[in-house]
Amino acid sequence: MIRADELAKYASQSFALPDTCHKIRALLDDPAADAADIADIIALDPSLSSKLLRLANSALFRFPAQVNSLSKAVNVIGGEALYNLALAETAASAFRHFENEAINLKRFWQQSVYAGLLAKQLAKMNKARGSDEYFVMGLLHQLAELVVATRFPDLASECQRYVAGQLPWQRQQEVLGFTYAQCSAQILENWQLPVQFAYTIAHVHDEVKAKSGNDLAIGHLAVRLALHMVDNRYCLDDLLSPAAVKKLKLDHEDIQDAIKFTKMDAMKLLSVMNPDLF
Repeated sequence: MIRADELAKYASQSFALPDTCHKIRALLDDPAADAADIADIIALDPSLSSKLLRLANSALFRFPAQVNSLSKAVNVIGGEALYNLALAETAASAFRHFENEAINLKRFWQQSVYAGLLAKQLAKMNKARGSDEYFVMGLLHQLAELVVATRFPDLASECQRYVAGQLPWQRQQEVLGFTYAQCSAQILENWQLPVQFAYTIAHVHDEVKAKSGNDLAIGHLAVRLALHMVDNRYCLDDLLSPAAVKKLKLDHEDIQDAIKFTKMDAMKLLSVMNPDLF
């Protein structure tokens, strides 16, 4: 049996969180730092700068005017949101780093982006602060699938196999002894990302915890809706947790609206994050 902590260690050694992300986080935690300091750090990485501007002008943020400079991005978007954009670009880079043919890559990208956009949309519906944080959490919840596919392609293929009456994370638990979300959470811990990111992802499939807090309820519903969107063999009635829906005070129309807005935004965002696949 393979171990989640060993896979997480391999992943964090194989792909390190960029220094830019650590420096932005340090500046955000420094009361003496300002927006210009953050812009200066990002400007040192031309590749990240251009990609962040593309993301800032994508479906993830709907600004009425073009964001055409880093200083404007920091001022308009805010430092925390820019940090999360940097993490989103880091996630995209990590996805490409671990890409291989053992799994359906298009499905993986769609499912990850759908989960991120759904989490962001559900957070907005729930009037949660910092809805872009939820996008990053949703986006990263399946990262370990690529890591498993890199190291153990046969096991990843087996986890991907559809089994009637069994949800994918139940299949992962049976085949691997852990879920992709649990391993992904350990990778984020190794990257020293905010504790809440890892905690939410680690428990995203826990129906009991889904009714204990809004973060967990949002993540729980987002990953299940994303699964339904990529594979309609998993019907909503079987996926949705009534307790999580009740926790967020959602109704059927709210759920359908979240799916509709996600579909509208996803293809444009996918084309930004991985133009080779879309």
